[in-house]
Amino acid sequence: MKRNLCAAVLMLCGLMVVGCRPPKYALYTSANRDFQCRVPWAWNIMFDSEEKHFTNTTFIGPFEPDFYLGAPSFSVRWYSRYAIHRLRDGMLEMYADADDFIRQTLDSVYGPERVMVQDVHDILAAGRKAKHFVVLCAGPAHPKARWGTAIDKATGQSINPRQHAYVVVPMPGGFYVIVYPATQQGFVKYEPQFNQLVNSFVPLKDGPGGSPFPPPSAKIFAR
Repeated sequence: MKRNLCAAVLMLCGLMVVGCRPPKYALYTSANRDFQCRVPWAWNIMFDSEEKHFTNTTFIGPFEPDFYLGAPSFSVRWYSRYAIHRLRDGMLEMYADADDFIRQTLDSVYGPERVMVQDVHDILAAGRKAKHFVVLCAGPAHPKARWGTAIDKATGQSINPRQHAYVVVPMPGGFYVIVYPATQQGFVKYEPQFNQLVNSFVPLKDGPGGSPFPPPSAKIFAR
């Protein structure tokens, strides 16, 4: 697994800002040059890859106490169809296609106690048919976590009140997953920035190791 951290990121294309306010967003081109999107200016970037069957680009924002561990973020992942990916806890995951990812994620990550803030529905992302959904479900919190937690009234235990948004974009060789892992109290704070990322997302290739892919021109994201 390769991991890179770009600390002072999004100073892209040699853009210099002198004596004026920086822009709200910067155009980001992925490390494998397989997608582009607009993300908040000066957010940090972490990039993970497992060959080119799985990649994860995470954009991390400034400290925000309403987010779990104080860190708002967005992620863009790539999954090749039927490729086995090892998670950090040692477990394995594999998905046949975008619909299989959605089924497994809702069942395994969130389970029967989940509340669908928005049910799975079709949208357009970069002119391609995609799936969007928002799920609310309490998750475990580290006992020492200070930020973005809540107390479960039934158990008295500290929880992570997860409200997560997903956009899943099918491609011939696999699919992209755009994730906003927020909390219930923090979700609205960076929802416009997440929508901007989705609206501007353009796949340049059929995944990191795929052939160049000419993107359609239309970009529409509906809440």
